[in-house]
Amino acid sequence: MSKHKKTRKEKIIADYRHQVYILKDNNIPLSNPATTIAIKESSDYTADILRDVLKTTILTCGIVVLQIVLFFLLRRHIVNLPIVKY
Repeated sequence: MSKHKKTRKEKIIADYRHQVYILKDNNIPLSNPATTIAIKESSDYTADILRDVLKTTILTCGIVVLQIVLFFLLRRHIVNLPIVKY
């Protein structure tokens, strides 16, 4: 049988539960946990999405530039590939 792998929500809930236990031991008042988790999740997802979009954009631009350079090299017969004929 395969092991049960924790989902992201389960990990967040477990992390919050650990924080609650620590705060109870220190007698520190709790803030509203739902808004804290929601704000943390949305900011993390936004940063991840922006980072992924930036990486995808850079990679795509690099591929397009490489395609254009290769096209001109093949078109002017600077590089000859027997499979490709222009």
